[in-house]
Amino acid sequence: MEPINRESRTSVRFQISYVLAFPWMADTARSVEFQKALLDQGLEFGQVNVTEKRLTLTRQQPSHLQIRLDSPGPQVAQIQILSANPGYDIDLFSRDAEAATAAYKQAWRLEQCQLIQTSAVIHHLYSSRDHAFKYLWEGRLGQSPEDFKTLGSRPVAGGGLRLLLPPHQQSQDQEPQSIEIRAESFLREPQKLLIETIFIWPRPRSLQPGEDFSPARYLQQVEEFAAVEVWNFFTQSRPLPPRGPDIV
Repeated sequence: MEPINRESRTSVRFQISYVLAFPWMADTARSVEFQKALLDQGLEFGQVNVTEKRLTLTRQQPSHLQIRLDSPGPQVAQIQILSANPGYDIDLFSRDAEAATAAYKQAWRLEQCQLIQTSAVIHHLYSSRDHAFKYLWEGRLGQSPEDFKTLGSRPVAGGGLRLLLPPHQQSQDQEPQSIEIRAESFLREPQKLLIETIFIWPRPRSLQPGEDFSPARYLQQVEEFAAVEVWNFFTQSRPLPPRGPDIV
C-alpha cells in the first residue's frame, strides 16, 4: 500500500491572477457594466462588494467562484479569479476564468495593455496512510522522530516543507517562471497532505488587440507540473529510521 494515495487527490483551490499597468477604475457604474459583461459571458454573481480600492464578486453555485479587482499600486490594476473548494475540475474553472477576463476587457474597453506579472495557484489534498507530517519527516526526508526531543519532548501536531525555485526558462519558446511548492499536514485532518503549487511568470508582456489573457494555458502548466514533478518529488520516500516517539 502506497503511503500517499494518488487516487484520493482533491483540488481545493484554483486561482489565476494578473497585474496590469492600467489605471484603477471601480465606480458603481463601472461595476454594473462589468456585471452585465459577465452575464453576457454566462457568469452570474449573487454577492457584489464595491469599495474605494476593491471590487469583489462572489457566487456559491454551481461552484464557488470569486473575482477580485483592486489596485496594488499607483497606475496598477490587479485581476484575481479564484475558486475555494471548487465543485468542478480545472478545465471548467479555466473556462470561467476565460469568461471573466473577456468580460473585464469588454467593461474596461481594454484593447491593449501591459501585463506586468501573471501567477497561478493550485492546492491539492491527498490522503496518507499515516500522519502526513510523519510521512514527510520520516518517509520523505529520512529524519528521526527522536529529533523532536530537542523541543522539550512536546508532541508535534503537524508541519511541512516549503521549496522556492527562482525564475527559470527551459526553452526559448517558454516564458521564465518561478515556482513555490508547499506541502504540509492538514491540521483539521492530519492524515491528509495539502500540497500548494504556485507559478509566477515575472516577465512583462504586451496584450495586443484581439489577444486574450489565456488563463487556461497558465493553469494547465501548473496542473501538469503538480501532477507529475511535484507528485514524484513528494512520493520518493527514503528508508525509515528506527522508530521513536510518534508524531500526534
